[in-house]
Amino acid sequence: MHRATGPATTFDTLTVFESYPLDTAALDPHDSDLDITGVHTMDTTHYPLAIAATADTRLHLRATYDSAAFDTAAVDTLLERVITVLVAMADTPALPLSRLSVLTPEESATLVPARGEATERPRTLAHLITEAAARHGNSTAVVDGDVQVTYHELDERSTQLARLLVDRGAGPETVVAVAVPRSVESVVAVWSVVKTGAAFLPVDPTYPRARIDHMVSDSGVTLGLTVSEHLEALPGTVAWTSVDDVRTDGGAPATGSGVDLSGPGVDTPAYLIYTSGSTGIPKGVVLSHRGIYALADELRERADVTSRSRVMHFSSPSFDASILEYLLTWSAGATMVLVPPTVYGGEELKRRMLDGGVTHAFLTPTALASLDPAGFDGLECILTGGEECPTELVARWAPKHRMLNAYGPTEATVATNLTHDLVPGETVPIGGPVRGVTELVLDTRLQPVPVGAPGELYVAGGGLARGYYGRRGLTATRFVAHPYGGAGERLYRTGDIVRWRDHGHTLEYLGRSDFQVKVRGFRIELGEIDAVLTRHPAVAFAATLADQSASGDTALTAYVLPAADQDFEARSLVAFLAQRLPSHMVPAAIVPIAEIPRTPTGKLDRDALRALRGTSGRDGRDGTGRTAPTTPLEDTLTRLLAAVLEMPSLGVDDSFFEYGGNSLSATRAVARINTVLHTDIGVRALFDAPTPRALARVVASAESGTTARPALTAGPRPRWIPLSPAQKRMWFLNQYDTT
Repeated sequence: MHRATGPATTFDTLTVFESYPLDTAALDPHDSDLDITGVHTMDTTHYPLAIAATADTRLHLRATYDSAAFDTAAVDTLLERVITVLVAMADTPALPLSRLSVLTPEESATLVPARGEATERPRTLAHLITEAAARHGNSTAVVDGDVQVTYHELDERSTQLARLLVDRGAGPETVVAVAVPRSVESVVAVWSVVKTGAAFLPVDPTYPRARIDHMVSDSGVTLGLTVSEHLEALPGTVAWTSVDDVRTDGGAPATGSGVDLSGPGVDTPAYLIYTSGSTGIPKGVVLSHRGIYALADELRERADVTSRSRVMHFSSPSFDASILEYLLTWSAGATMVLVPPTVYGGEELKRRMLDGGVTHAFLTPTALASLDPAGFDGLECILTGGEECPTELVARWAPKHRMLNAYGPTEATVATNLTHDLVPGETVPIGGPVRGVTELVLDTRLQPVPVGAPGELYVAGGGLARGYYGRRGLTATRFVAHPYGGAGERLYRTGDIVRWRDHGHTLEYLGRSDFQVKVRGFRIELGEIDAVLTRHPAVAFAATLADQSASGDTALTAYVLPAADQDFEARSLVAFLAQRLPSHMVPAAIVPIAEIPRTPTGKLDRDALRALRGTSGRDGRDGTGRTAPTTPLEDTLTRLLAAVLEMPSLGVDDSFFEYGGNSLSATRAVARINTVLHTDIGVRALFDAPTPRALARVVASAESGTTARPALTAGPRPRWIPLSPAQKRMWFLNQYDTT
């Protein structure tokens, strides 16, 4: 088979290939008085691309294309794929269409499968932390405000606690719950569990009791670590040990044997983490140690972390990005700078980062968007992930800071893909596979797709999870045989639609193939919210949809069909959900519907549902019947909070959080309030006083108290002018590193 083309010409941006002239020598001049001296044709079409085929002794393909929509290389590649298909059809007529490949030989060699760098011998998380303690014993491991702990102290405290856990039954193939808020104690707790060989189960103690109860019962955990503050609220089926009540500070040792803490094997579970489930029941994912060390090496090298770096610890313990922060820090013997769990973003987070001298940070795009880039002179590298990163965010941060985008499902060890430095103005990719990771992008026929074509991402490698805890059927559905791997090797079906950007293993994220969404970095099955809603006796039907708000957040809206003969009260539904789901899964709006809109084929019409929302809030009201503000301050606060919630109005007694507010939108709201009213209240004030009326009392009290900003009055210039925060950081860094 031969591809032939004539000289190209352009006509009105339409590039065509000339046909070949007719051979007039074969004509008999006596048959007619008409002599044909030559033929010249030119085709036009309104399509941006058209392919015509003609045949004589050979098959000829001619492509006509709009040069404004396609370039020559793209059309050449398309013709090559057509030829590949035709050759396969001619050579193997019995080949099923489901096995027909359109990849070029180059693509097959590089993308089937695409592999990250080879890994060295896998090692465990226990090996990582003991190595960090041995190499950097006198270096500061954790900073929590004024509290500083060295690697040596962290090693000693965790070893004593680990011995206590071993005496109580902790060891390989067991699970220990860690219900400790982000703190020095949470780091000690994780180190101690890792040293026993057990897997740690992160439990956010602020989660609803029903969800914590499920995680505890489903995992079968019998041992747990917590702090005294949360002990009373945790399930009594677990033998809890309060980390802050046990002497692990180098004084009298905790009760425990002298058992040798040799650590686990690489294939034993390292951690068990719960993620959303479409049936309404969260599912636990079991991850081994096998992929941890390779990821730690990749993160350290790509982000350029050293022992002098200061890595922020900001992620929730129930978000596996917290493990990314662990690896980023401990792999280099760096210092971990803790952010209190009451800080969610905005100016409060910025102050913590600047005061802590943070050089490396992981932030979801939503959290990063709440920060002003100005003043972050010491911030060397930003890692982002957990949700799609908009190009506008890269344009704000990348010009002055290194910025990397990480991607990875919970079912693989934290991150499977990582970019190089992001470039402003370009589409934000999710990068290529990291060390030890193998990837395929397959179509619906499970055939590899070529560069530029969309397909579902499948992941393999040592970092792949064992599966879902106690759910063999679900594990078999999502973890499938690897058609291009070795015996027994598996692939995980991510459900994410991606495409190869080039032959250099760079992927672009396009969306989901199901109804999963990301909210503040947490992966959510919308079906889980629907399943919980329909358990309420007043709900006959529920469908939750996700949309991008004007601020860039993912907003959830639940559409509810009230049950017959039942009183519908949306506020009771909010309370019902809040008792069973984490705050990031409670919809920002609950909209009652009179009937279920359907498409002509009988399926749920989601677009029609969205049209029903209008301006309703969680209670389905349209903005009327609300208590009006009575003072100018209440009126201002009502308007500011409504603007952040993207609502036309808000009642003075309406709770900010009952109408869709969350920790990040609260950060934006407080920033607006401080800017407009010249106050200096913190985000905690809005959590404590979530209505405009209550918040007005807090603001008024702050203005009349010591927290109000001092009046600007002229005075004598002092001999010594106090240093600014930026100057203090410069002095600190100079003293910290004199080289």
